[in-house]
Amino acid sequence: MRTRLRLSRGRRKRKDSVLFYTLGAAGVCLLLFCLFLLGRYALNAVRSSAVRQSFQELYSSRDADPPQATLRPAVRQFEISFPKASADSPPGAYPVPVMKNWPDNPSMTVSAKFKKLQRQNRDIVGWLELPDMAGQPVVQRDNTYYLKRDCLGYHNVNGALFLEETISLKSRPDTYIIFGHNMKTGEMFGSLRMFENVSYYRENAVIDFNVLYEDGQYVVFAVADIDTVQGMSRYVPFMLLSGMEAGPRSEAIRKLQAYSAIVSPVQVDAEDQLLLLVTCDGTEDSRRVVAARRLRPGETKQAITDALRYARKR
Repeated sequence: MRTRLRLSRGRRKRKDSVLFYTLGAAGVCLLLFCLFLLGRYALNAVRSSAVRQSFQELYSSRDADPPQATLRPAVRQFEISFPKASADSPPGAYPVPVMKNWPDNPSMTVSAKFKKLQRQNRDIVGWLELPDMAGQPVVQRDNTYYLKRDCLGYHNVNGALFLEETISLKSRPDTYIIFGHNMKTGEMFGSLRMFENVSYYRENAVIDFNVLYEDGQYVVFAVADIDTVQGMSRYVPFMLLSGMEAGPRSEAIRKLQAYSAIVSPVQVDAEDQLLLLVTCDGTEDSRRVVAARRLRPGETKQAITDALRYARKR
């Protein structure tokens, strides 16, 4: 009987030992895997920063085109009427209107600085400069390719900034939508959260976004966490802004302002050209949107900054 008890205890000890070492090995493997992921995450951030810096140097190099003259802000025309010729009108009395794709660049000439960038990647279509960040290229292909690839096309968890795939640059868009990951390192659109700080907003609300055919400056008027599913309480159809008529477009702009974390004195109309910077906001059905409008004729960065001292936290 005693022998059987000793054997039983021995078996239990062996089982406990096997279980202990198995769990220990699993824990070590899990720890090593987590360290691997953290290391890869850090390495990708370093690589992303290095790529961004190299493009910054290329974009700013001296052999690029000189700064362009101040361009007329893009203004959306919802209703364009032309005089109608009567039966008695002589031929040629009313010339046929000629539509220009880019009013200040009708030949759609790509500047030298973008030609250099496109030698690295033909998908580069824009250049975005946010405050406290070196500028970086904006690419366009589809809405998935650059989710986990940098602007050179190499795999990187930080991804790249990319322009909404349905926005055509064959003519001047009235709304640009740019997507980027909300990285904790601050890479891509990780810094957008800074605009929710009213002090930061007052000093950094004017941003630059240049495309192949013209340069532009925009002032942020809303920093909103919104829903993307119709019927939810904070739903804003921002993806449809380009196709909206004046009334619905004004309503979408009003909602962005209503849900904004800051109350801005910047006035926005349906005719203004918009720039939307979009990133994740923690859930699948929500997004953080930093919405800006293009500076109007006569507006200066200094005048805008002076007016923003009246901005406040909601």
